[in-house]
Amino acid sequence: MKNKRPSTVFSVIVSILVFIVVQSCVDHSFPPASEYSQYNCSSFKEVSFDVDIEPIINAKCAIVGDGGCHNGGNGADLDWRVFNNFQSHASNVEYRVTRPAGAPDHMPKLGSISEDQIKLLVCWVEQGAQDN
Repeated sequence: MKNKRPSTVFSVIVSILVFIVVQSCVDHSFPPASEYSQYNCSSFKEVSFDVDIEPIINAKCAIVGDGGCHNGGNGADLDWRVFNNFQSHASNVEYRVTRPAGAPDHMPKLGSISEDQIKLLVCWVEQGAQDN
């Protein structure tokens, strides 16, 4: 009987560890915006794609040179200079620019983006990602 007891304890410990590991697996789906957005857009100005967003895309996303980024070098559907492409990825953009710098899915990969630029992008998405 004494030999069975340590193996039972060991089995319980292993089962607990397996449960913890399985529960800690990463979920790569995008959470609802309210879960990761710290920006209050309800009283924010109307964000204009032409005036506010397009300059950010040109300066921070559609970079020409090494890496290609979102200038068509990574595929036509990832060319953010084409409005419909950018609009169709709007919630993904919102998620990625609000990730902590250094996180594997944070954007932009090259350079940085200011808090004001992040708020403009987030609020534009939350206002419906309009072509305005």
